[in-house]
Amino acid sequence: MKFTKIPVILILTILTGCTTTQQIRRPDGTVEYLIACGAGLGWNICYNKANEICPTGYTTISEDAGFNRKELRIACPTVKKP
Repeated sequence: MKFTKIPVILILTILTGCTTTQQIRRPDGTVEYLIACGAGLGWNICYNKANEICPTGYTTISEDAGFNRKELRIACPTVKKP
């Protein structure tokens, strides 16, 4: 009976997962971030990570919810030098 529970627990762990962040440098020099969160997690986890990356705010480029993860693509505001 114990062995039948292990695959279920493993699948749930994979679906809930964790949050990862990837920095993407665009050809024009701008930087975007791709935040991937587990499908079982709420969007608030992705948004909290976005706030950590861009504490002064961010622009949402795209949001996508797939079977096994959610993806949030953001850009931090650029600081203009005088």
